[in-house]
Amino acid sequence: MVNVIFCGFGEGMDKRVIAKQGDLLLRVANNNGVVIPTDCKDGMCGSCAVKVEELTIDMSEAGAKSEVDPDGWDKNKYTTYMEDKELATLVEMGAISKIEAESAQQYAQQTPVRLACQCIIKGSILVKPFE
Repeated sequence: MVNVIFCGFGEGMDKRVIAKQGDLLLRVANNNGVVIPTDCKDGMCGSCAVKVEELTIDMSEAGAKSEVDPDGWDKNKYTTYMEDKELATLVEMGAISKIEAESAQQYAQQTPVRLACQCIIKGSILVKPFE
């Protein structure tokens, strides 16, 4: 079980909920009364774009070094495969650059903006509306 914190979605929708690893972010939001706009629910329209931030323990406070590779991808982040259609939609709507999409594919790590209908929860996250 992991924590999912929704912040900035409106009155009564800012909350922390417990979710199962592997569950779909949009389903978790809907099941807990958090409204994320959706049109296609298939990763093609971009209406459910959200900002996602992985919540991790600060390793520097724990006395360990955080290792970051030369491209800036944190080796301690969750491995997350993103579908080509999600990445293409995010690039098309200007939420991420083509270079960010290519890096996400190469390193199997998620971008800071995700489509809620495509985002599989791997660990504790903070979710905010994409504006």
